[in-house]
Amino acid sequence: MYCVFLPINGGSSSRWQDRIEGSVAEGAALARHTTYRVGGPAKYLVVPATTDDVREVFVSGEDTFVMGAGSNVLVADAGFDGVVLKICNTMAHISVQDGEVVVGAGRLLPSLVNSCVEMGLSGMEWAVGIPGTVGGAVCANAGAFGSATWDCVDYVGVVTADGSCQRLGAADVEHGYRFADFPVVGPFAVTEVAFRLAGSDVGRVHALTEEYKARRGATQPFGAASAGCVFKNPTEGPAAGELIDKAGLKGLTRDGAVVSAKHANFIVNEGGAAAADIYDLIEEIREAVREKFGVTLELEIKLVGDFHRG
Repeated sequence: MYCVFLPINGGSSSRWQDRIEGSVAEGAALARHTTYRVGGPAKYLVVPATTDDVREVFVSGEDTFVMGAGSNVLVADAGFDGVVLKICNTMAHISVQDGEVVVGAGRLLPSLVNSCVEMGLSGMEWAVGIPGTVGGAVCANAGAFGSATWDCVDYVGVVTADGSCQRLGAADVEHGYRFADFPVVGPFAVTEVAFRLAGSDVGRVHALTEEYKARRGATQPFGAASAGCVFKNPTEGPAAGELIDKAGLKGLTRDGAVVSAKHANFIVNEGGAAAADIYDLIEEIREAVREKFGVTLELEIKLVGDFHRG
């Protein structure tokens, strides 16, 4: 899913690590925490257990990058010289309150979809094959098959850079194709999301979920080491994958990084690729599509760290 670079200014609070209920690791290799399976170390990797943990990181003064499942990012081989705040599989509660499904930002999308199937709630079936988190989906307005996350969001809970908590309604956040513009000053992290979903027959919700799962498996390199679609689709004309395919780039490789033969908008790490190899392949694709079609492809994945060292 989606990560937001959060530059925070000011001096570090003394021993903020001791006040974290979740886990804190120094020098953790981020390759173990991204679906590309690449990326150097973080100065600190924090997996928060509570909203208070998120607040402690924000007020610590460290530069911070908020990450979900690491499924929509490419982390540089040099890593990230700050805190990576990974909100995934913790802060993952789910409940039904006043007819809405309230979900922790760290819950994985397939888990949310499965819970909705069990409850006979429709609206999120399209997300069954997306290996991201609820928080990441909200920040990127993730979508598939003509649907998107903000289609059914009522409100989001966020923590901002000064450690304060806010609740923002759908009308407060400008959103569109693969973006959401939160009206907060400085960095923030989503901690909770409330969805408005429609009651339906359990069998119908299950059948639609299985249909989407099958369609995704038939058209995408499901299970491969990738970060999903690399580029956003242009606002007009053919989709990014079609442009890349027509440019003859399927199968193009750079030291283990390969343009998928199944879906040209996916780059797969077939083993041994470094982040620099994937980045170089991205730039080669962009240049080829620009030269052939006059279209500059915009990245959908997020770049973390310095890709221009040396």
